[in-house]
Amino acid sequence: MSYKQENHIILMRIMRIFDANIENGKLVLINKSNKKVLLRLVTLHYQVTAITLEEQRIAKTISEDKNIEKEIPPNGKIEVETQLPYLKSISIVYKIDDKTFRDDIEF
Repeated sequence: MSYKQENHIILMRIMRIFDANIENGKLVLINKSNKKVLLRLVTLHYQVTAITLEEQRIAKTISEDKNIEKEIPPNGKIEVETQLPYLKSISIVYKIDDKTFRDDIEF
């Protein structure tokens, strides 16, 4: 589905392309589409607790980029190593045919 707004075409997808799970300390991504997908980048967002100079605990989000650059076939999967067990969300950048997309998934 797409619509035109001031000479720009915006693509909107209804279905999410990847399923994401955490198994044995690894992020597992499964391609749910019926096309091969070029997985370009996965950004891992971790929720951590920091202590301020005043010794107060505050929540912080830190991020880690993983350059993947691998084709994932339909129903194929890939495992991505995680550094911390506190994964809050991920951002996935991928390409199908000649179009690049980004999905954000929260856990």
